[in-house]
Amino acid sequence: MKYVLIEWNHDLDDEPYLVYSELDSGRRETRRVEFYRNGITFSYGGERGNKGALAPEPFPADLRDLHWEGGDVTAREISPGLFFEIWNQALERPDGFMGMFF
Repeated sequence: MKYVLIEWNHDLDDEPYLVYSELDSGRRETRRVEFYRNGITFSYGGERGNKGALAPEPFPADLRDLHWEGGDVTAREISPGLFFEIWNQALERPDGFMGMFF
């Protein structure tokens, strides 16, 4: 497994600015934690389900080749310990992102 931190510098209110990802040997996401500027955190994969929210394509071998529309992206490998610390602390909002509007 590899672990990646993606920092996405953008002006989009409905997109995460920090994404922590766990990648399998094929560089496909198996787990993800997203942080939004408004304080919401979502986690996907593993025991938390919703695998459809994971990136369908493998991550590039050279993380400098990772590009997302709408802003600048920097990505780097992180330690498994850091990923699991974030994963264990992440609390998924049970009513989903749209629940904050009701």
